[in-house]
Amino acid sequence: MTKNALSRRIFAALALSIPAWAAAQSYPNRTIEIIVPVSAGGPTDTVARVMAQRLTERLGQAVVVKNILGAGGVVGTEQAFRAKPDGYTLYMGVNSMAIYPNVRPPNNPLPFNVTDFTPIGGVADSAHVMVVSKASGVRSVSDLVALAKKSPDAVSYGSAGVGGTTHLPPALFAHQAGIKVLHVPYKGAAPALMDTIAGRVTLSAPGYSGALDEPIKSGQLIPIAVTSSKRLPFLPDVPTLAEQGYPDLVFPIWYALFGPKGLPNDVVQKLSTELQAMAQEAEYAKKLYLQGNVANYIAPAALGKILVDDTRRLGERIRASGLSFAE
Repeated sequence: MTKNALSRRIFAALALSIPAWAAAQSYPNRTIEIIVPVSAGGPTDTVARVMAQRLTERLGQAVVVKNILGAGGVVGTEQAFRAKPDGYTLYMGVNSMAIYPNVRPPNNPLPFNVTDFTPIGGVADSAHVMVVSKASGVRSVSDLVALAKKSPDAVSYGSAGVGGTTHLPPALFAHQAGIKVLHVPYKGAAPALMDTIAGRVTLSAPGYSGALDEPIKSGQLIPIAVTSSKRLPFLPDVPTLAEQGYPDLVFPIWYALFGPKGLPNDVVQKLSTELQAMAQEAEYAKKLYLQGNVANYIAPAALGKILVDDTRRLGERIRASGLSFAE
């Protein structure tokens, strides 16, 4: 090969690499869309919007939230899965990602796996709060168990739907406690909570948010346990289920940012670095705290492991409990 021919080949190779390099250096250069697979106004949506606002300020490009509903979050999750892995369509994940594969019937499998997403970084943590109606007379977990054993048909719980995050904690608790409780699914966590306040169902286990403060302070709802590994800072006097004799019932809520499979590493690192820095900002952490969440950055590799481990452990618990997810 002549010297000129070699030079031409090297020049051509460099020319081909420049667009990709330039694109990486300029990311982002247009609006970023974050898919939230649940309705606006809920805890996941709220966290996503606080995060999106701060990312907009730090990146100098608009970061917007797009709510895509359906099938308990599966529709929006599938759309994120099928998005182009260029960093302009991202996904706001929550611990329900670990639930999807474990509640789907074998004859209707998911079109994606939990490993079909690129972890970017953890954003915030919270937990479910088991609350009972004032009229129930229940004031603790032991009271609830005693009531269910004395009157097996007297205890019921409301959830946002079969197989969701508000269904599993009470169901798994009932199995471990050896009690019978009636599951009453609603079309959302809000109506389930309202019927708990009204005493139409005994309890519910929503994710903590500021909306619980008033009914708890007024005594309309009695919090008897939280599902985190340690007490929530918002409810320091409410013990965990683990403290009350149920060490296996740790069911935290985590919120995290993901991208489609194959998201370039430089994009992951840029976004992850921003999330890490944001978690240290007092004002940003305060905004999350006021919504009932603790800012908590988790690195991509650790986040991926958490998702895989949670999916496996939850599957084991569900199979051991014999839970059915038929409507």
